[in-house]
Amino acid sequence: MNEGGLFGEREGWHLPGFDTGSWASRELSEGLPGGGAGFGFFVTTFDLAFPENTDVLVSFQFEAENTQPYRALLFVNGWKFGKRVANLGPQTKFPVPPGILDHNGKNTVAVALWALDNTAVSPSLELVIDSVLDGGVGPIATNNPVWEPRS
Repeated sequence: MNEGGLFGEREGWHLPGFDTGSWASRELSEGLPGGGAGFGFFVTTFDLAFPENTDVLVSFQFEAENTQPYRALLFVNGWKFGKRVANLGPQTKFPVPPGILDHNGKNTVAVALWALDNTAVSPSLELVIDSVLDGGVGPIATNNPVWEPRS
């Protein structure tokens, strides 16, 4: 499978504004329905409101000790931002700068989960604050791609 060629990517499932209202609600930690090999797409949105005059350094953190046979692609506001290979490693933490992550607005995070064999997988992902510094450069504009129907 070539990265960038997933059906969900071609359809824009990872882009802000894509309507997931008809999708079944499922936590990433539940893995795929049926618990076997396969592929799934998980999408969520959330708002952030960090204080003015601060630099907040944030990362997305997958579980550190999981060696289950899965791969996951992480998308933040439409941008492919990381690849987790749980049974090989080593990267579990993906720092995301302002401009990609909207520190004072709505954000969309998507995970394309690929379970490699008939073992049920249960990944976890959380947004962690690595550091908060006084100062800051002021508001940073985001220029993230948004979903729109194909013509």
